[in-house]
Parts: sequence; C-alpha cells; structure tokens
Amino acid sequence: MRKLALLGTTLAAGALLTTLGATGAQASPITAQSSSYVKCGKSNVHFTWKEGWSSTKIYFNNHCTKGKLIRAAVVSRNYRVDHYQYWCRPLDTHGGTKGNKKFGSPDDGYHVWKVLAGHKNKYCKVH
Repeated sequence: MRKLALLGTTLAAGALLTTLGATGAQASPITAQSSSYVKCGKSNVHFTWKEGWSSTKIYFNNHCTKGKLIRAAVVSRNYRVDHYQYWCRPLDTHGGTKGNKKFGSPDDGYHVWKVLAGHKNKYCKVH
C-alpha cells in the first residue's frame, strides 16, 4: 500500500510540475535573438541583437581588414494600417573591432528588422 501511495504522490507531483511549466511558458513573452552580416571582401561584419522594451543593443564583431571603415544602417520597421514604415540609423564600425551600440525606438511599434550595408538603400533613402 505504501508503494502505491508513493507512486500516486509522485505522479501527481509530476503532473503539477508539467502544468506549471506549461502555464509559465505561455505567460512569458517569447523574445528571439536576430542576426545579420555585411560583407567586406572575403570577410564579414557580424551583427546580433535581442529586442528590448524601449531600446535594442546591437553587438558587432568586425572581421574586415584592420582600420577599414564599414558603413551600415540599422533598419527598424513598424506596421501601420496597410504598409510598413521604416526608420534608419547609421552604424559604422572599423575593421578588427568588437563592440555594441544601443538604439532607442522613435515610438511604440518600431523594432529592429535588419542591418544592411551602406547608409543608402531602398529602405533608407534620406541618409
């Protein structure tokens, strides 16, 4: 009888932990880390980021020739009614460096979408 009672208690505890785990996973928001890169000859500049509440910190690791300036643009986007609106900011790095830069959001709804080569592209026409 003791073995049955112990087995029943163990099964009940396992079911409770499974339920709590499932509930906890649904309650917390899912945040994914994103990455992008910009080519510079045979090497790349790697960018990674994870969305923050009101800002995003972008980490970079520049494998390009030491001292070479690599121009890039951080493209944020926001869906408005029936189209996307884009907001771009420059992020320049020098070859052979690592670091990070923090970017704030102009208003609610804008999120870092990608990092592109150069300051001018089809999303960043003003810079």
